[in-house]
Amino acid sequence: MKKLAKYLLGLVLILLLAGWLLLSVFDANQLKKPVLGWLNEHTDIELTVGNLEFNPLHPYTLLAEDVQLGDWFSARKVYVQLASLSPLSGHTRIATLDIIDANIDLDNATELTLPDNLANITLDELTSTNLSLNWQGWEAKGTDITIKHWQPRQDGAWQWWSDFTLNGQLRQLTHPALAMAQISFHGQVTQQQLQLERIQSRLFDGLFDSGLTLDIPRQEITLTAPAFSHNRVQFDELPQLASDWTLLLSRAQFTDVSITSPKLTSNGIKGDIRYLEWQAGGLPDARGQWQADEAVLDWLRLDKHSGELLSSREQLGLSINGQAYEGAFNSELRWIPQQARLDIDSLALQGNKLIWQPGLYWPTPDVRLHKLNISQAELLSLDSELALSILGADLFISDLAWSAGQWRPLSEQARLEASWNEVAFSNLVARQGQAKARLDDTELTIEQLTTEALDGQLSVSGHLGRYAPHPGKLLLEGQALALRPLSRWINGDRGFSGTVNISAALDGDLQQAKSWQGQLAIDGQDIFIEKVGLDSWLKSRLAEDYARARTVDPALAALDLTQSDGFIYQVKLAGPVTQGRWQLDGSALQSVRHLLALRGNVDFAGGWQLQLGAINDAGCRELAIDLTDTWRTPQLTLHQPKLATPCKPWYSGDVLYPNGGLSGPLIDAVRKLGE
Repeated sequence: MKKLAKYLLGLVLILLLAGWLLLSVFDANQLKKPVLGWLNEHTDIELTVGNLEFNPLHPYTLLAEDVQLGDWFSARKVYVQLASLSPLSGHTRIATLDIIDANIDLDNATELTLPDNLANITLDELTSTNLSLNWQGWEAKGTDITIKHWQPRQDGAWQWWSDFTLNGQLRQLTHPALAMAQISFHGQVTQQQLQLERIQSRLFDGLFDSGLTLDIPRQEITLTAPAFSHNRVQFDELPQLASDWTLLLSRAQFTDVSITSPKLTSNGIKGDIRYLEWQAGGLPDARGQWQADEAVLDWLRLDKHSGELLSSREQLGLSINGQAYEGAFNSELRWIPQQARLDIDSLALQGNKLIWQPGLYWPTPDVRLHKLNISQAELLSLDSELALSILGADLFISDLAWSAGQWRPLSEQARLEASWNEVAFSNLVARQGQAKARLDDTELTIEQLTTEALDGQLSVSGHLGRYAPHPGKLLLEGQALALRPLSRWINGDRGFSGTVNISAALDGDLQQAKSWQGQLAIDGQDIFIEKVGLDSWLKSRLAEDYARARTVDPALAALDLTQSDGFIYQVKLAGPVTQGRWQLDGSALQSVRHLLALRGNVDFAGGWQLQLGAINDAGCRELAIDLTDTWRTPQLTLHQPKLATPCKPWYSGDVLYPNGGLSGPLIDAVRKLGE
């Protein structure tokens, strides 16, 4: 009996050992094909598996290799360990789910339809190693993540954003406008919000440290106390926020940040943003301050400066002060993008050396200048078409706007005041000048413009209408103005020198010369003109026979005139201006040998009706010169009138007969000299 029991016990042990050995060598891949076929047929999962490892002695553990789910999920290995499986109650609890070397494309992901006995799924822990993820332009690589206490499925419905805790790291996270690396994070998902208590990473070659909340239902991203350090931000276009999304920042800190873009470049930025709310399609609502070593916006360059940001969705407000162009500046600015308008509430420049570059332009079509104050500034033009330099300039402008290609006033206080030590335009130089002007809706009023110009004194005042035909009034006084600088500036065929005094009081429409009225006087001394040999020309004409009036070719007369140079001791041209015609009765010029008197008028529209006379020492005209028609095609007539005895003076003005002139009748004296 004892032997029988012993044999039976041995048989049982042998059977148990044989069963264990049989189950140990069980090949789960034999069941793979029918099981996956049934799943794909009844669940629309589209699942494929390369290799399965499963031991019936450990029924809650499974290792799958080369897993493919549709066209949006693949993994080299998936390890599953169930904590419990209750098909009748529809609840499955997964103790551990490990995903190794997986790729997920969420843009192509489809809803997973599972049988009713998998209505509720709970994960105690999900881990991934070297996971790659793609979603709406975002790409994450080398993701190692751990998720705990997650129930992704409840009552037959997927709830991907149910509560769970997570921590992990990413090797790289990229987007067309963003690149991050070496990311570490920890936090949780609560009420469909991803709340990362802390995320740290490399960002644009620098460091990033922040709290982050991602609220997908509300489409909001919140950064709490973000710190940016040594970042080098580069972009070709201004970053745009995705449509319907909102970015929120609070207590942001910046340290040694730089920005490089086609229009804006700035280095050494540090500061903070106390609050920012940015929605797509508008400016951010923000408060902050910053300092920077330099900034370049288009042609504008700022050196070490500080600023304060006060922005709303409608306008961007900036207060900036610091150093620029070897001087100091202080500004209050507002940018209204919907109107493409820049409001300069206040701009003060002191001791700046400004450079005018070729092709310089103002990038905004509408500028409102409420207050501009410039002191002791310099301007140098590098544009070959604008040979201009200004030294020691002071300028004050208030309530002026530039739009539609013209200036206009913003209020009744619109005015300009300026002074300068020196203004040089090509060869013309003006020193110690002052100017005051006002602008209203109809006209520009020059209250004062005085300066040392052309080695003399010049003053201008008056007003000019802003709209065609531009009615206005001009008062001009010039004393001892040198002609040599003007000759060099014109750089014409004939050089000239000397000094002139000029006085003008004219009013009329700028574009209608016939409307000009007033007075004009020019008084010149010691004037030298190249290729205008007036004395020799008059001498030749007096020696010829013009007893009868003859018309002379003006081209030949001009050619004869250019055979020598001319010198004029004194010239006085004065008279009223009526309907655009300058009446010159009583005017004359004194050369070395002759006195030439003028009567008639010059039409500012381009013509003349002048009678000139070579006057002898008795004031009588011995050579009559009539100059008529237009300036470009004049008619010239010469005549030697007979002199009565005694002769009747033709000129008795203030210009005296030259000391070197011939005595007595001119014609007789010239012909005797010829004999």
